[in-house]
Amino acid sequence: MYLGHDEYEAMGGTLDSSAFFIYSRRAEYMIRSQAGGQTGERIDNLSEIPEAVKDCIFDLVSFLSNYAGDKQVASESQSQGGTSESYSYVTKTDAEISERCGEIIGQYFYGGGLGHLLYRGACM
Repeated sequence: MYLGHDEYEAMGGTLDSSAFFIYSRRAEYMIRSQAGGQTGERIDNLSEIPEAVKDCIFDLVSFLSNYAGDKQVASESQSQGGTSESYSYVTKTDAEISERCGEIIGQYFYGGGLGHLLYRGACM
């Protein structure tokens, strides 16, 4: 496991351990499957998990816990004087969730100097 629940909480995470486990497994799978599964193998060969990977898992867990599984994120506003209420709900498709997760992974790996872990490369 790239990020433990204790580390997650120390970073400011608020999910209980069972919810964290569900989303962190999915996040880790998404990272491991990059570059045809080679990213996971490369991370496994490192002596220590880089902070950028842990930060990436944290953000993926936060994102997935808000949007995965047909969840709706609610936005609410109220006015006192004119008695106005407005509610809006945002849902994301599986494709949108997958695309955003790929963007998060790219930001952390390329931004954290770990782009080589995502590179598929060519055998010569």
